[in-house]
Amino acid sequence: MRFEEFLNERKYLLNVSHKTLVYYKCAFRAWDKHSGDGKPVTWIKNMLESGIKPVSVNTYICALNAYWKWEGAGISKLKYIKEEEKILATLTTEHVGRLLRFGSTKTNLRRAHLVALTILDTGLRASEVLGLTKENIDMENMILNVLGKGGKHRLVPFSSELRKSLYRFSEKSSGRVYTFGTKNNTKVSVRNLERDFQILGKKLGITGVRFSPHTLRHTMATNWIRSGGDIFMLSRVLGHSDIKTTTKYLKSLGVADIQATAQRVSLLSARR
Repeated sequence: MRFEEFLNERKYLLNVSHKTLVYYKCAFRAWDKHSGDGKPVTWIKNMLESGIKPVSVNTYICALNAYWKWEGAGISKLKYIKEEEKILATLTTEHVGRLLRFGSTKTNLRRAHLVALTILDTGLRASEVLGLTKENIDMENMILNVLGKGGKHRLVPFSSELRKSLYRFSEKSSGRVYTFGTKNNTKVSVRNLERDFQILGKKLGITGVRFSPHTLRHTMATNWIRSGGDIFMLSRVLGHSDIKTTTKYLKSLGVADIQATAQRVSLLSARR
């Protein structure tokens, strides 16, 4: 199979990220290891029997579907297997309150705290926040120019409260290339940010949920929908290429949320 040629085209013609190339390589290794007689159905069966989780199998299916389409092998697009539906973990109201009230004089914790507030306010991915520069932040109009997945830019609004925090932080760290960069003008890695988040989470006393960039992103998205925000607008803010990806946040809504919305939009309630 012409895996290497496929990867080179994705790299040099489509300009996909390094992480995407790694993802394809993982899928191709899974094919080499579990394909058996070379039939896609056998491949999927062997992966599941080896203990690979359905969510990972589906990501591999997505990669191989892209490869077979590129190769023109005449293989029908494989259907995804059913995954266990999980409610995305989010911070509680108490957790958010602790985060908002937190203060520290230590550089790493102060930076991690503001990154956390930025994700909670905008729903950015960790890599997107860490890549922000002074030129990406429009303080006047409260807009972030974000470089997202696939090298695509999008405009994301932020609140006046976040603007205050960003302004104070930028005044103390002027001259740095990246807004949340190091003193040596290098970009903080996602791994180092997650390390700082672990420390911050312990300082905040957050238990029962992992304090991470993903959790903050989930919290922002769920709160957007719970507060009556439009899901199509949310999809644009989060940088999703498919609205189906955004609908996963609907599963986090409880009966009380549905009841509150029903009361708010009821035509009978509007008569009062």
